[in-house]
Amino acid sequence: MNKNNWMSIRTGDIVLVRDYPNLQYKEAHAAPTKTRFAVVIGNFRGGYATLPAHAIVTKGGKTEQPYYRLKENELRVPANIISDRSDIALKGVIKAHRFPLIRKEQMILKVGSLPLETKIQLIDIHETIRNRPIHVLEMEKENPYYAKFMGFFKEVTLAEKMQFMRDDRGNHQYEFVRNEEFRVKAIQLLEKRNHLHILSVQLEGDKGTFTHTFATKKSLQEIREDWKEPKKAKEWIREDVKFYALWKNPFLQLKPDPQPHPDKYQSLEKFREKSSVLER
Repeated sequence: MNKNNWMSIRTGDIVLVRDYPNLQYKEAHAAPTKTRFAVVIGNFRGGYATLPAHAIVTKGGKTEQPYYRLKENELRVPANIISDRSDIALKGVIKAHRFPLIRKEQMILKVGSLPLETKIQLIDIHETIRNRPIHVLEMEKENPYYAKFMGFFKEVTLAEKMQFMRDDRGNHQYEFVRNEEFRVKAIQLLEKRNHLHILSVQLEGDKGTFTHTFATKKSLQEIREDWKEPKKAKEWIREDVKFYALWKNPFLQLKPDPQPHPDKYQSLEKFREKSSVLER
């Protein structure tokens, strides 16, 4: 895999990995490493040399038999997620408790990506096994930072579900810009729903401009004061109450956002003036 390819790797991608560690090689009388498919968590754009990856295993074809029962740390690989490689048949289960660090040099090629629904199911398995001592001991032994990677995976997946930091081409950029600062370029109050203000906001930074519809419990006065300074993308996403609702229940179905009018955006300064009048 050349630099352009591994720089495009993102959370949820499925890659073919060389020398993936086999923890049970002694009991199985097998080699200590194996070339296998794995699900990547993270990306290399932040200067990281390694990324954790969940193994995809077939157990010698046993996982495809009708009698096979999934364990609580396993998730079946969805069918037909490889569209442009007819020579590759991807089967098996994802081992959600495996977090070995994989070097970019070990990644041979990317073959697909997990759909959003599968990533949400993987979050659910993470939440289960992090409370099981038997899995915790195994995860701590292989990678003591497993909980951090679980949290990152969950945050990035929820951002995708919220369509936060999605560019004009439909690509989700949140994990690449989460530590970048953005300021309010323009804002539009869409409606007031019970105790929530619904606003469409254009966020501008060195990595581009992104539009997102926020739902916030903050008053207009608090919005005027709290949103006048730049924030990192990972701080902006936490200004939306939808993030906290999904954090509690990633399976929650969100109501469609109202559509903004392209000609009704205004600068934050003008918004502050008009909203001050509305509150008098």
